[in-house]
Amino acid sequence: MRHLELESEEPKPNCTPVEDSDTCDNAEIQNLFKQCKPLLEKPIALDQHYILQIAGTLETNPNVAVNLSNNTCEVYSLSNNQIDKLAVLGEHSDVISEVKFSSENSNLLYTGSCDGTVRLWDIRAPKRSSLQFKDTTVEDGTIKSFNCFDISPNNKLLAAGTNLFEGDSFILFWDVRKNSLLGGYWESHTDDITQLKFHSDDSNKLISGSVDGLINLYDLSENNEEDALIDSLNTESSIEKLAWFQQGRNDIISCVTHTADVQFWKVEDSQPYFHLHRTEIAKEIKRKSEEHVYIVDVHGGANSMLVLAGSNYCDGECFRGLTVVGNAVKPALGFPANKQRVRSSWSNLNINLLLTGGEKGILNVWDVTTVKCERG
Repeated sequence: MRHLELESEEPKPNCTPVEDSDTCDNAEIQNLFKQCKPLLEKPIALDQHYILQIAGTLETNPNVAVNLSNNTCEVYSLSNNQIDKLAVLGEHSDVISEVKFSSENSNLLYTGSCDGTVRLWDIRAPKRSSLQFKDTTVEDGTIKSFNCFDISPNNKLLAAGTNLFEGDSFILFWDVRKNSLLGGYWESHTDDITQLKFHSDDSNKLISGSVDGLINLYDLSENNEEDALIDSLNTESSIEKLAWFQQGRNDIISCVTHTADVQFWKVEDSQPYFHLHRTEIAKEIKRKSEEHVYIVDVHGGANSMLVLAGSNYCDGECFRGLTVVGNAVKPALGFPANKQRVRSSWSNLNINLLLTGGEKGILNVWDVTTVKCERG
């Protein structure tokens, strides 16, 4: 998420001037898209605040963190189709750009913000953050705004990406256990860094994405940035979201662009092996106007991918899922109970669970039993 984009977006009127609708009747829609059952609908945010991001733990009854557009993060416990509030985290002075639970302890949560800090919280004692990570090299109160961050799978390394700052965009690294800034990279991107993702099995393998259109792959075991930069993949678009997946022995990278395209890359290739353009996504979700199409995220992994997309026409009720296998795409899921333009999603497909949140501040919990893809 880019802070600039959030500031420029105002709540939308009920309907936009260019109309949009389905390309087929409701009977065909129901036949093409398996209708997902809503397990829970919970109004989270009041006063027109958006849900910007959702993160969860991987237990059967997960903890769920919901990042709101009022610079706060709320934490809930989800069990037996009920949701109970555990904490409200409110120390950040600017937009929270990302939230992540520790993979070692479901009570530990990281929040990163455009205020130039990443904070670690123990949700059992939520009044104050336990640790604060920031750039200790800046002077005169200058802030490097953090668009994104990630934690290595061994939970020892924190990486955060910044906006363009005095001509450079930075990836900064901290030793989590010592709360010490280790250094940074600033030569590999030429615009705002929007995504950082560690490989799930290798703490030395990191990808970064930027408005400059590059996906950079790093080997953090190297001593300097020049040697660490293994490869640079040119998407020829501004990057919004990245994710790692594994299919067989292949590492796959999914990329969602700010122009609502989805690309799938093998790390050894110079071109995406599959590119879903916005026009094709509109066609596959059976909508007339590609202008209204947006992408929420990509989920899945071992056998297929689930691309969540919708139309922002009217209140954004149209929200659907497509499955991608290799270089083939087809309709998969429908969410007829959706009432909002969806901003974020989180899934644990091992227990058939999908959470979505959006511009009406509603948290939805869906049963996606019909999805035939496995978490990578």
